[in-house]
Amino acid sequence: MATVLLILRLLTLARPRSGAALRAKARRWVVRNWGRGLARIAGVRIVTEGKAPPSGVLLVSNHLGYLDIPALDSVMPMVFVARADLRRWPFWGFMATLGGTIYVDRATRRDVMRVRREMGDAMALGDNVIVFPEATSTAGDTILPLKPALLADAAERGTPVHWLTITYRTPGDGPAARDQVCWWGDARFLPHVLGLFALKRVDCTIRFGDAPLCSTDRKALAVDLRRAMLTRFEPVAPREPQRDSEP
Repeated sequence: MATVLLILRLLTLARPRSGAALRAKARRWVVRNWGRGLARIAGVRIVTEGKAPPSGVLLVSNHLGYLDIPALDSVMPMVFVARADLRRWPFWGFMATLGGTIYVDRATRRDVMRVRREMGDAMALGDNVIVFPEATSTAGDTILPLKPALLADAAERGTPVHWLTITYRTPGDGPAARDQVCWWGDARFLPHVLGLFALKRVDCTIRFGDAPLCSTDRKALAVDLRRAMLTRFEPVAPREPQRDSEP
């Protein structure tokens, strides 16, 4: 998949105007197949509920870890807005960059303006741009308050913002083993990946929102989006402790 993206990029550099649209279309095809392939390898079964939004829109989602990315891409290729350090991850950062990820340096407030501009450029090419406004991954107990910075353009222009929620279950193993599926807190990446692949199967449910939301106030928009998301959010339950058998 990475090779295909590299070849397409080289072929279209000489034609920048039409090349950008061609690269975006090819990237969406590659990313979707990459997401499906990785989900299949990891034993993830994905179910969607609701109607997916049209192309070229802004979406928000809760965030449970790195598994969200291939799961969402397998359903509808997206351009993700991710923290800047993802770029340096072995393999994963390379694939994220080729997939069009927009990196944001949360330590630099001025960087948000560049990110907002790149988000607009991506949507103009027909890409769906998705942000995780919780600004961190969680254990899936709830949806944290959403940070409004990346919603500013939508609020200023009165642009509808679409939303979705994502959750995981591990059938046949009681409640979901959140520590093996959700990647949060201080969990180390490699041991977590090995634990994830040790699971026989993971059920992922993606629920698209009933309707997009609008507001001219980015803070109010963040509150409204979270409230709507909580109505469709299914918490990821922790593994039940094993009980000692009766003698």
